[in-house]
Amino acid sequence: MNKINCSFQVEKPIIRSLGLMTGTSMDGLDICVADIELSPESAAFDIKYSNTVAFPPELKERIQSALNCNTGLISDLHYDLGRWMADTVSAEIPKELIPDIIGCHGQTIFHNHNVSTFQIGEPSFLAESLGVPVISDFRARDISVGGCGAPLIPIIDKWLLQDKNEFRISLNVGGIANVTILPILDGENIIGFDTGPGMALMDEAYINAFSQGIDTNGKKAQAGQVHDDLVYQWVEDSFIQKSPPKSAGRHDYGLDWLKVHNHELETLVIEDQLATLCAFTAESIYKGCVPYIDGKNGSLIIGGGGSHHERLIHELEKRFTTFQIRKSDEFGIPVDGKEALGFAILAVAYVKGIPGNLPQVTGARKATILGKLTI
Repeated sequence: MNKINCSFQVEKPIIRSLGLMTGTSMDGLDICVADIELSPESAAFDIKYSNTVAFPPELKERIQSALNCNTGLISDLHYDLGRWMADTVSAEIPKELIPDIIGCHGQTIFHNHNVSTFQIGEPSFLAESLGVPVISDFRARDISVGGCGAPLIPIIDKWLLQDKNEFRISLNVGGIANVTILPILDGENIIGFDTGPGMALMDEAYINAFSQGIDTNGKKAQAGQVHDDLVYQWVEDSFIQKSPPKSAGRHDYGLDWLKVHNHELETLVIEDQLATLCAFTAESIYKGCVPYIDGKNGSLIIGGGGSHHERLIHELEKRFTTFQIRKSDEFGIPVDGKEALGFAILAVAYVKGIPGNLPQVTGARKATILGKLTI
């Protein structure tokens, strides 16, 4: 048995933290090791390691099945995913980069706005394997004070991307898309929320057509024609029309959504399906941002798997005409590792006693420290 190292002091100015994220896109484990200096107002980071490790096919299939399976299978998967994460991190991270602390988000199996949230991936295996304290289950505490439990990344955007001279939008496109509206530093409130579908609908449609894989870089979507009548119909969706705070999950925009709208999609060739779903994603992002960007210009900073999708970038450029579309890489934040970095930072916030939520974003009654400790 490894002895857990609890010798680090929260007074250390710089803490080495390992962040782990498996998102709603369900494509693998994002890993980020960073040296982090954090105050309630800002964060500085130096990334030492960043990588994404794909799920083994059998494990990915089990995760996808868990969205609609019984409690026994989910319980087994909770432990097996924890074991796999521990084995993967032990194999990936050099000994000289073993962190002071780990922030592990886990895999979301279910999320119900304001009511409940469920992430799996037992953290005890990471603590045992690496001998490092693990902070996990970040969303529950926000829900306990009346919040949605999501999105949590807006406070990371505040610490890393808010600028005194430029209006910015931070956009993360995983399975679900979320934005943070970052006004110029002048006292205006930051606003953040899920806008609706990210890559989930396109990925599910691709799997329906080809049984496996994804539309790499959006090549098939690039070849398709957008059916605008469907896009304009879909954006009347009650979630997209709802004002923040709001959060969504794959149960809102995933396989069930495609089944409901199959009669509209089944007559289209797959290229047109993907192009139309891509335009729907871009339009829902734009519709969500419109109330906050009228008459403004600046940068839209994109991260997540959607940042590689050329058709999605094109659709965003058509809509955000007064904004420069930039990838988070330009700011030192890996596009595929932003959320892993975010949970590494939230782990540091936990040990320093710094609140990790923004009440105006999640709807919580107060700011609170997020996470639970496993030692």
